Order: sequence, then structure tokens, then C-alpha cells
Amino acid sequence: MTKEPGRSIVVTNQPTREQLDAIFDILDQCFSAGRAFFQERLELDSTYHPDTTWFATVDGQVAANVQIFPLAIRVGKAVLHTGAIGSVAADPNYRGMGLTHRILDAQTQYMKEAQYDLSFLLASKHAFYEKAGWRLIPQTAYAIQPPPPREQTENYEIIPFEPRYLEEISSLYEQFNENRTYSVVRSESYWKDLIRWPEWKKGDCLLLKKEDRIAAYGIIEKKDSEQVFMNEFIYLDEAGDGVEHLFHALCQLRPNAKQILAMLPDDHKLHSYFHQHQAQPVPIHLTMWKMLRLYSTFHKLQAELEERLNRDDFMAGQEMLIALQCGEDTIFLDYRQQRLVISEEISSFPDVSIKMDERSLITYLLFGYEAKSREEGAPEPHAGQTHILQALFPKQNAVFYLTDKF
Repeated sequence: MTKEPGRSIVVTNQPTREQLDAIFDILDQCFSAGRAFFQERLELDSTYHPDTTWFATVDGQVAANVQIFPLAIRVGKAVLHTGAIGSVAADPNYRGMGLTHRILDAQTQYMKEAQYDLSFLLASKHAFYEKAGWRLIPQTAYAIQPPPPREQTENYEIIPFEPRYLEEISSLYEQFNENRTYSVVRSESYWKDLIRWPEWKKGDCLLLKKEDRIAAYGIIEKKDSEQVFMNEFIYLDEAGDGVEHLFHALCQLRPNAKQILAMLPDDHKLHSYFHQHQAQPVPIHLTMWKMLRLYSTFHKLQAELEERLNRDDFMAGQEMLIALQCGEDTIFLDYRQQRLVISEEISSFPDVSIKMDERSLITYLLFGYEAKSREEGAPEPHAGQTHILQALFPKQNAVFYLTDKF
């Protein structure tokens, strides 16, 4: 552990080729996935920009690094510019100097200036990232025992994925996830990169073909263990009972699994199937979020929030100025004659003031408001505030697909 005073520490981005190689060497030391995993993820990303690779040097030597993976994430019809944080590592010889926290602080400022709205990461060391400002947002997966084999019917054909089917499954993905909160917007270039990335190789993809058309696809984790995740399962309504046939076929690829896990929104066909088969809830404490720019986020959400207020029978007839405070930031939502204006400053006194912590606000954005979802110790909103929050943040059939892991 190196902690001598007076050493020259520099945090920056845009590494040279030599510095990037040093970063890959550090990642190779710190993670069992190996150097090639991290190198391929960047080199096979057609949108990669060196601005997103941050590192710290100590006396001129690369000593730690953190990568930003830009993602476009839906909240209803809105799309938020999100900085996903990954590849966090420090050379063992330089640990204890707070280098990764310095990088995370610099990245936060960079993301704010680069017009990112939110940031999130996947981590098990929650306290480490809490100190840097990210907040854990728990989720729930469901687990069932693998179902027995089923005979394939004449109505469907189950086949392995091949690149020639990419256009069909990307179209299917867009139809299934239109306006679905938490899903990643996958452009044509993103899809072409995705199927070459190391994370794609860590799963098996099967397709359900019906009348010469792909009606569903699923991706199961390529892992020989007792617990296996269903990373993604997408379908068209016309797939019908073929959804269960495809699920069974995917499970048969993992004969040693004792539990199949999936994070399923309530509107997914497999959600009811899992519960019919005594699914057990499994808490997932992995995803951590940070609000970067409150006003920018809500400005992008303006049309979505206006539509939600107009759909609410109580709120549609109201006129009010709402002050929404999250941490040290406050924005104002002026709703009159079924039009919503969002601003950072006002000249009149608000009709309603709502104060919440960052963890609660991001939870409401992603999953919807429920009174029981308040952060422990947070002030309890009165009945009028509760109705406003329920109208602004209705329950979302939200899902983040593990295929998009970074």
C-alpha cells in the first residue's frame, strides 16, 4: 500500500495508446475476466471516445482507472443521457490513496458538463460508492426450479441465433420496449456492436420462429452453476404459448441449474408463469444511481410528465405550482390548463412543496411512487402530496436487461 506524501497525482481522461495498454494491464490484474474482455469491449465499440476513459497517474505511472459507458435509457417516452460506470480498478501497488474516488469525483463533474442526466453502476461494494454519491436502488428477481422438457410443436420452431436474424430481433426489441422505462435504446450500430461484445458471448440466444417470422427470443446466462439468470426475454403477442416453449428450451441448455432467475416486469408473460410455479423473490442489491442534473432531467421529462398529469382524473382539473426539492436542488413544476412548464426559478410562492432524497426520487422515476417505497427517515408526505407523486410517477413496468451490462 502506497501512501507517501508529496507524490504527484493527476486525474485525467483521453489516454494515449501506451496509457490505455497500462489500463488494460491493471484490469487484467484486478479481474478474472482478463485483459481481452475489457479490451474487446472498448475496441469493438464503434462509438467509443477517449473522453470516457478516466485514469489517475502517480508520479507519471498509470495507477487507477474508471470507464464511462454512455447509454440512452427510456423513462416512458423520454430518453435520458446516462453515464454507466464500470471497469473500476486500481493497481494493487497504489491502493489506499483514494485514487478511484478522485476519478469518480472528476467524472461526475465531467458528466454534468457533458450534459449527462443520470449515472448508474453495478456494484457489490455499496459503502464505497455511497461515499462517492451513488445510491443503491434495490430490485427483485424471481427464481423457479427449471421446468421439465417439452416436446416442440409443429406451430413453432426453436433455433439458435445467427447474425442474419439481427434485423428481426432488433425490430422485435423495439416493439416490445417502446416507452418501457429503464430499457436501453439500442441503435443499429449499438446492436451490431452488442453481438460482438464479450458480454454477449457470456449468454446463449434462442429464437422462436413462427410461420417464417421471429416471434420471440431469449438469452440465458452461459454459466454452469446452480443459479442461472435469464438475461433477456422478448416476444411479440403473436408468440402466444410459444413463449413458454422457448423458455423451456432455454432452461434445457443449463441441465445443472437448480434455479432459473429473471427480473420480470408485471406485464411480461413469464411473470404470471413464474408465480404459477411458486416463484421465490430474490432481492438484488446491485444497481446504484446518481442524479447529475435535476433540471435537465425533468426538462426532458416535461412532455411525459404532462401527459401523465392529464391522464390523472384528479390532477387534470387542477392548477398548481409545485416546488420539488431533491438534496440542495429545487425545480418548479407549473401545471395550468393541462400544460406543464418546468423551471429553475419562479416569481411567486409555490402552492405545494415536496422534499425528497435522491434515492427516493430515482426510485420513483424508474419504478413509480408507492408510499411504502419512501427512504427510511424521510418525511411522510401528506395526502395531497401523495396524490401528486402518484400522478407524476405511476407504476412502471420497468426492466434493465442484463445483456446491456458493461
